[in-house]
Amino acid sequence: MLNMTRMALQTQTSGMAELTVVIDLGQSLMTPAAYWTLSQAPPGQQEHLAAEVLAQLDRHIKLLAGDRSFSKTLVSWQFEAESLAAVANTMTPQMATLVYRADLQDAEQVSVQLDDTLQIPWPCLVRIDISGAALPASRLLTDSNRITRPMQLTGSINSTSDLLALAIHKTQALLPGLSWVAVGFQHIIPQGLDHIAFILGLFFLATGLTPLLWQVTGFTLAHSLTLGLSMYGLISAPANIVEPLIALSIIYVAVDNLYASKLAPFRFSVVCLFGLLHGLGFASALRDFKLPEDQFLTALGLFNLGVELAQLTVLLVAFMLLGWFRRRSWYEPMVAHPATVAIAGTGTYWLLTRTLF
Repeated sequence: MLNMTRMALQTQTSGMAELTVVIDLGQSLMTPAAYWTLSQAPPGQQEHLAAEVLAQLDRHIKLLAGDRSFSKTLVSWQFEAESLAAVANTMTPQMATLVYRADLQDAEQVSVQLDDTLQIPWPCLVRIDISGAALPASRLLTDSNRITRPMQLTGSINSTSDLLALAIHKTQALLPGLSWVAVGFQHIIPQGLDHIAFILGLFFLATGLTPLLWQVTGFTLAHSLTLGLSMYGLISAPANIVEPLIALSIIYVAVDNLYASKLAPFRFSVVCLFGLLHGLGFASALRDFKLPEDQFLTALGLFNLGVELAQLTVLLVAFMLLGWFRRRSWYEPMVAHPATVAIAGTGTYWLLTRTLF
């Protein structure tokens, strides 16, 4: 859904029309590596490298009026990509933009059709801006429904269509932001097993919801601080130091759980200190995705929001599975202690692999 294909057809009073196609080529008609190579090529070579894909799109995207198909001419293109990692990740769509011009002077209505053989990221949102209309019309195409209803090129759009168009465009404006939330969430679930282990370590010693939330809040504020400072280039630390220290933080929390009968007064401060380390780890991962310069703070904040949502999801699942048994006499010896030993063992394994290999 984040890399959904988008098309915008804008008509002019002269009868000419402009069709803009925004598509994730690296997840459809090209491999991520091929699209990354295309995006980095000089403009003079891009048309040659993309010739086959451009011809395929020209053949299979059609502007129709009844049985008549209108020819279109490609006038410009942009093959943008921030990194190969971003191209390969569906959560950070890297969209190509193609602009066509077509002559619709003799047409009273128009439909947009995608041939059955064309496979693109679905769904496809088609926006039609008709000259003189108050708002654009929007149609949603799917793999099983590949043609829009005919749209009149003259006259006004009814109020129902206007409201639908407005709602769709408001939703569409949120998609770039949602992609950064998704990247942050994905960095914890399923990719951030070490961060999950640390959060579970906090869960198994907490005697109640309030102490746990205090620890998680402190951890969140701490890693948000170092994440922001690191992304601004104000602080930095090499991954070969940060990653073993993150493993050590997991071991410490687990061992502390085994030998402490209750939360020590300094536990909150220690958790905040480890949060600073984990923030540097988040920053190391986020550097694989170039943040947009014009929306740097917004993207950074939304990434952090995704991280927090994932952490809360981990705690919610843990409470749903084990919260019912926390006051049972057998919970500590049969559930909490074995789980904590497993967390300590996993942290030790990560420490060894991150320092010796």
